[in-house]
Amino acid sequence: MSDDIVSVAPREIHDLIQRASRVKGCEASVAEKIASRITFSEVHNGGGINSWLQIAAGEVGALNETFRLSQVLDSIPSENSSSFTWEPPISFALISEPLNLLQSHGFTWSCEPEVTTGESLVEHVYLIEEASANSSTNRKLATAFSEGVQVDKSDWKDLTDIAANFLLSEEILDDAESLLTNE
Repeated sequence: MSDDIVSVAPREIHDLIQRASRVKGCEASVAEKIASRITFSEVHNGGGINSWLQIAAGEVGALNETFRLSQVLDSIPSENSSSFTWEPPISFALISEPLNLLQSHGFTWSCEPEVTTGESLVEHVYLIEEASANSSTNRKLATAFSEGVQVDKSDWKDLTDIAANFLLSEEILDDAESLLTNE
């Protein structure tokens, strides 16, 4: 493994993204959903953490607003074909999990421009209801659980630094509890 890559468990990605999203102003349920989407993207496409860092570096409320814009894909369309447009473009990291879910419900999808990683910015998504090809998401997830996910070490450090600002660390909480039991 290269010195600029670190192997982490999917759960670690989820936990840090959730905490860091709270630090950046997201309420608990939004932070949970963002963490789920970014973890999915990191496992299946790569670039999820970097995408989150780019969004979080924006204006106050950028994570909340970007997530809100991604929610258009959270329900199954009533039409046989649909298209969605974002201006400015949206990070693929926030829409890859809903697109995978729609695929499991019989929709095929395509994006403009074509996506390569979670960092890709998407302007348009096209959905067509038809028999979808099986995706390799289960295989990728099994590999991630057994071998970990390879992530950029610098991105991981940046994420860890942001998440460290979430409320109190377990060590502080444990110390506070020990004060109560030593009375």
